[in-house]
Amino acid sequence: MIKTKLYALLAAAIFLSACGGQSEAEVKTPKTPLPTPIQEITEVSENKLGAWLWYIDEQGLVKGDHKSMANYLAEMGVKRVFIKIHDINYAYQDNTISFDGDNVNCGIWQDACQPSNLQFYKDQGIEPWAWTYNDIGQTQEQTDMLYAAAKVGYSGYVMDIESEFDGKKSELETIMKAHREKIDQAVNEGLIDNSFLLGVTTWGNPVDHSMAIDIIDNYADLHMPQTYVEKWGTENDIKGTIAIGDCEYRNLGATKPIWHIVSHEDAILDSNKLNEFIEYAGPNASIWRIASAALASDIEKVNWQTLTYKKNDCSQW
Repeated sequence: MIKTKLYALLAAAIFLSACGGQSEAEVKTPKTPLPTPIQEITEVSENKLGAWLWYIDEQGLVKGDHKSMANYLAEMGVKRVFIKIHDINYAYQDNTISFDGDNVNCGIWQDACQPSNLQFYKDQGIEPWAWTYNDIGQTQEQTDMLYAAAKVGYSGYVMDIESEFDGKKSELETIMKAHREKIDQAVNEGLIDNSFLLGVTTWGNPVDHSMAIDIIDNYADLHMPQTYVEKWGTENDIKGTIAIGDCEYRNLGATKPIWHIVSHEDAILDSNKLNEFIEYAGPNASIWRIASAALASDIEKVNWQTLTYKKNDCSQW
């Protein structure tokens, strides 16, 4: 699933992996000037901190089935789980989603399309969200993935928009519009209501990738920048990294909430640094990803119950 890229805060040129693991891109120094640092401490009544899954049958995964995973995440205090439901770039013709009455066939991702598996998370007070990797073309097949998520009981849906859409405004508009129309269809059919949200995850440095954040903003309910500090930058300025990302998104037309994702798959950030990231990213931050027991040790020590956060000038939670 996600191997990604972010804006470089101080580095001149850095190579990052795409969320879908498809390509690498050279990252330039961001054009957005660093905002004047502020530290507005905000208390919230609850958080919705989340964790991402790739495949439940991934080799070495700390828990190998959805019931055990739901119990594990709930014990930590996770409030959202992001579950991969499909990937248009992975043998989609052999795994095309199909519908038979109330049943949904998702091919090799069938576990993610079983309402009983989602119920394990709901019973623990965890919102299950679906996510998928997107690409240009096969628009109907991709919107079927969203429709499947609505049909089987997910709380929201996240599109992963990566290098395939760099500078492709027309293609981006096409796929975003189609997904919004599919949500409208599902609402009209009574499958979901307006609490079902559409998020988009993409670069933390959209300027350098010519990513049209304003187009995404027209159709999505929220942005989820991949603020993968361990992949490209320095953990010594997490606060500034998040601030410049927030301001860049806003400068490009983001009016919707911004929910940052932090990567932990290289085990560079310990639990203290993960806590620091969450403190500045806000109550909707999430961690990519739950993996092996060794990688999970720091995630298990994160303060998933925290209700105190620090805003910057451009924060949009």
